[in-house]
Amino acid sequence: MNKMKLAGAAMVAVAAVAVPVIGWSQSPPPPPPGAAGPGGPEHGGMMHRGSERWAKNVSPQQACVDRIARRAGFVASMGFKLNLTADQKPLWDKVVAAAQTAQASERQACAALPAAAADRDKLTIIDRMNHRQAMMQAQLQGLQQSEPAVQALYQALTPEQKAILDHPFRRG
Repeated sequence: MNKMKLAGAAMVAVAAVAVPVIGWSQSPPPPPPGAAGPGGPEHGGMMHRGSERWAKNVSPQQACVDRIARRAGFVASMGFKLNLTADQKPLWDKVVAAAQTAQASERQACAALPAAAADRDKLTIIDRMNHRQAMMQAQLQGLQQSEPAVQALYQALTPEQKAILDHPFRRG
């Protein structure tokens, strides 16, 4: 089996594990109340991607958990798109179980972040680096643990299903 396809399938099937955490600490702080900023009338009321969590004044911990939830949703949508057969569903269930185990580890890393948006500024660069390292370790461990399940599933897929898994963002 082509190692590149297998690696691609593993990354897509466990996107809840493979996608890097967005560096929330690198985004600019929200403008003070009453000041011009994204979503204001001078911007046509449009929010810029990623700015909605600042506008909502979401805590770092909640933003971290939200990212994990979005990736879990992506994994679920892939399962739906694959239109799995009865024989393939148990293999998919093993992939999902592995992804959920990895998500639990990532969620533990999220728990170390401040639960209040007001505490965001109390994090030092060392705190952010330690959090990023913990997330990367959890993601790597999740990839390693899910690889056998992804390989078994990938081998059972039809060429059409493999195309969906290999290129999940293709349009048209």
